[in-house]
Amino acid sequence: MISIIHILAPLLLITLGALISEYSGRLSMFMEGIINLGAFLCYTFTVITNNVIAGLSLSVLTSTLFIFLVELLASRQNANMFLLSLALNLILGSVITLLSVTIFGTRGVLYSPSFLFDASKARIITTVLCYIFSALVIFMLLYTRPGLTFRVTGSDPDVLLAKGISPSLYRSLSWVIASFSGSLGGAVLCIRLSSFVPGLSSGRGWISLAAVYLGRKNPILIILAVAVFAVAEYASSHIQNIQFFSAVPSSVLLALPYLLALVMIIVWNKK
Repeated sequence: MISIIHILAPLLLITLGALISEYSGRLSMFMEGIINLGAFLCYTFTVITNNVIAGLSLSVLTSTLFIFLVELLASRQNANMFLLSLALNLILGSVITLLSVTIFGTRGVLYSPSFLFDASKARIITTVLCYIFSALVIFMLLYTRPGLTFRVTGSDPDVLLAKGISPSLYRSLSWVIASFSGSLGGAVLCIRLSSFVPGLSSGRGWISLAAVYLGRKNPILIILAVAVFAVAEYASSHIQNIQFFSAVPSSVLLALPYLLALVMIIVWNKK
């Protein structure tokens, strides 16, 4: 049970960031890429500064600033934001590889004595951090005026315009919050591993988008959807220890969360 709580924490934070972007009518399809960028920058800045707090803070700030500048430029050029959001995953993957080769001389796994943490303490601290920010996001969405504004930006932008509120501003802010949540989630995953592994996100960005859909954009239902995926991830990691599943290829078992997402999307009533 404790392990599932730890697994759920970063995925919930990432999903809530994606939820805000969906409310604004501009779903952040770049979550997979921003998770990996946040993880890589967290490792890089921590090794450079020899301080994990500085590394985490700088990685989140840099990742969020990057998405904000891209969004600002694309909005002014009236770009197709859906295609841009998808393209960012490819761009970020290439940027990470380029930086890794330039700074560390390798595109593989990165490990350093400066980035080595006690596994138990790292899980507890990062879990608490993720739940604190997740609670703040949920509170903001449900009980504050900006939260209400986010919730109607995508569905009723004319209402905001009538009240003198700019929907485009909240669309921009939604990507800022999504990139903050995604990069922080990536940094958390990196700290827990005490290393950076290419493709660290392992599909969590796409899972978060599936959870938003399956949770019907309701924060409570989304928590339940994320919990289901967390249980599936836990099962995929431990089910191999059960003799009955010992003959099943490990690649199939590790794909369990994504197979579950596919099945749920197929059978879930669109109404």
